[in-house]
Amino acid sequence: MKSKFHILAALVCAAALTACGGGSSNNNSTPAVVQPAFSTSDNNSAVLPGAVKAEAGKSITVHYTGWLYDASKGDKKGGKFDSSVDRGQPINIVLGTGQVIAGWEQGLPGMLVGSKRTLVIPANLAYGAGAKDAQKDASGNVLKDPSGVPYVGIPANSALLFEIELISVNSVVPPVDVFPPALVKTDLVVGAGAEAVAGKALTVNYTGWVYTSLTSDNKGAKFDSSVGRGPFPFTLGAGEVIKGWDLGVVGMKVGGTRRLVIPADLAYGAAGRPPTIPANASLLFEIELLTVK
Repeated sequence: MKSKFHILAALVCAAALTACGGGSSNNNSTPAVVQPAFSTSDNNSAVLPGAVKAEAGKSITVHYTGWLYDASKGDKKGGKFDSSVDRGQPINIVLGTGQVIAGWEQGLPGMLVGSKRTLVIPANLAYGAGAKDAQKDASGNVLKDPSGVPYVGIPANSALLFEIELISVNSVVPPVDVFPPALVKTDLVVGAGAEAVAGKALTVNYTGWVYTSLTSDNKGAKFDSSVGRGPFPFTLGAGEVIKGWDLGVVGMKVGGTRRLVIPADLAYGAAGRPPTIPANASLLFEIELLTVK
């Protein structure tokens, strides 16, 4: 609705359109905030001779698990908020391109294929004052890990702890995604009903994807959809939705469907909405206007 980390799991962020970030709904696992120094520690027991090293500009594949940092615990692990290991789906990133939080950009270079590294990351190298909701399914239920423990959200100013395994350093860097510099509006169906103007209460159906220039339809991972869940109500121009919606829905007429390509600065910016919307992600929406009141 990431991480600044680029997580590609196809999870639905039920609150993806709210303009303000929410806090964790899981209070029992949220420790008092303690800001540790940034640190790394390695386990190289599985590293083979001649193992390739992770470097800026390289495409790498990693497994990771992330916890809130809790100084009161012996292992410093508070509530778990995300894990590619739990999903069985490693992720691919290109180091040094801003796809991940600063703590990862600083902490991953130098890792060897087969090694595991623990990163302790203070809030200023993670999400800072931004809070992140716990991961939820399409019905709005908080997801659980394989042992049945709910994932927690990330409160504002949280220090984090990650365990990361470097699976591979890839010889071919994936094609570079090119993002749109400005809002692009395309009417797929022109409506004939009442017009959407600022101050009006609207209901819409929508589906949202992470924008990519690497596919013909520009649709990357789908992160949210009201289709099947029920229409989404909001007041146009009231700041209840991302800025790209407040600007892009104006002028639609009831019965119409509009495609919006929204640059990151009119969506969730550098914070993203982990785990479904990466940092600095442009978004693509298809929106059907149902009512104007």
